[in-house]
Amino acid sequence: MLIDNAHISRTALQNKVAVVTGAGQGIGRETARILTHLGAAVVIAEINETTGQATEQIIRADGGQALFVHTDIADAASMEQMRAQAIKTFGKVDIFINNAEAVVFKAVIDHSIEEWDRVFAVNLRSVLIGVKLFLPEMLQRKSGVIITMQSAEGMPYLSAYLASKVGLRSLALSLAAEVGDGNGVSVYCFGPGMVDTPSAQKAARELGPLYHVTPEEFIRSSAPGGKMTTVEVCATGLVGTILFAPDFHGQGDAHYLYGLGKLELDVDGEPIRTTETVVETPRTFVSSTSSLGAVPLNRKMEEVVRGNQKEYESLSMFQKPVIKRMFQQGTGLKVEEWIARAEAMTRALETGTTTVQMRADYIQLLQRMIAYITKQESDARGWIKDPKQLDIALAALVERKATAQELANALKEVEKNVTS
Repeated sequence: MLIDNAHISRTALQNKVAVVTGAGQGIGRETARILTHLGAAVVIAEINETTGQATEQIIRADGGQALFVHTDIADAASMEQMRAQAIKTFGKVDIFINNAEAVVFKAVIDHSIEEWDRVFAVNLRSVLIGVKLFLPEMLQRKSGVIITMQSAEGMPYLSAYLASKVGLRSLALSLAAEVGDGNGVSVYCFGPGMVDTPSAQKAARELGPLYHVTPEEFIRSSAPGGKMTTVEVCATGLVGTILFAPDFHGQGDAHYLYGLGKLELDVDGEPIRTTETVVETPRTFVSSTSSLGAVPLNRKMEEVVRGNQKEYESLSMFQKPVIKRMFQQGTGLKVEEWIARAEAMTRALETGTTTVQMRADYIQLLQRMIAYITKQESDARGWIKDPKQLDIALAALVERKATAQELANALKEVEKNVTS
């Protein structure tokens, strides 16, 4: 298994019990396999008896602990029965992964109310049921992990599915805030990306004609590099977030690559090479002590953010909303809002109309931008395997970070002059 590349102990999850909904195939099955490989016991909450039993048999054949429970996750009584069997067999539940999903490929106006309600019941209502069943005991033990799964946003012919997935992200953020920090329970929304599962292949077959492309063309235009992520790579990243769950608490898009990064694995699940690429840091700009001295730097900052926007526009329909959301979470603003704020700051600097509060707020945004770019540098070392491409990417990121830092320093100098 790829998880063995991470030098994680085979007993890392010993005595832990996980419930994985929809574990009969795809990401759910592979996640269950990896969890048991690391010592956990897994409850397979699956509505399909054939695939659910198959997952149980695969895990047991590998020496792991697994229990298949026929479960309709949209039905409260069925979920309560599943929980009772889990507690009877394993005594507790430490990890609750909401992986099961329902999807309908239709235009909004073609959905029946019954179809719409079923999608939301499976994808969203079920999580509420599970949270009410498992969270109280997790809080009592001060130990637990609850994960929802998000997707893209606003694609045609996927309205009910994607609307419910947006709801899952919002639900995770709300629940994480209510749980709070320091209680031993981590809640976050996981981003699997476009993964080669039976569900994804079905989506390509059904959405391709609706988009007037072949299934193969749909995949090439939607997946990073034209190729879907393997189930094992994605599931390994998901387990990586579980092993470091407190670091992901409260996140709305804990991408599988972040989990791989925590395991020190690259985009293919291979160990990250130990020889770091050295990039020369650009010359430090000597700031003027006047507001006008910060103007050229802020114009450069505008171009940095516009560069981000241009990069995002070149992404696929699946990648774009995820990456833009990561930018907003990391920097504090949407990319369009960042550009507007930077342009407003340039005008204020040119006219000498900046205020103490305006400068302080902008410096805080710049500091968030610096932290975001620093994380991008770390991610790049795990994601980009080609040394030349890595050098190019790191050089661009170092330049962007230097611009943000120099501008922050320039504005701090303005502040010193105003107060002196």
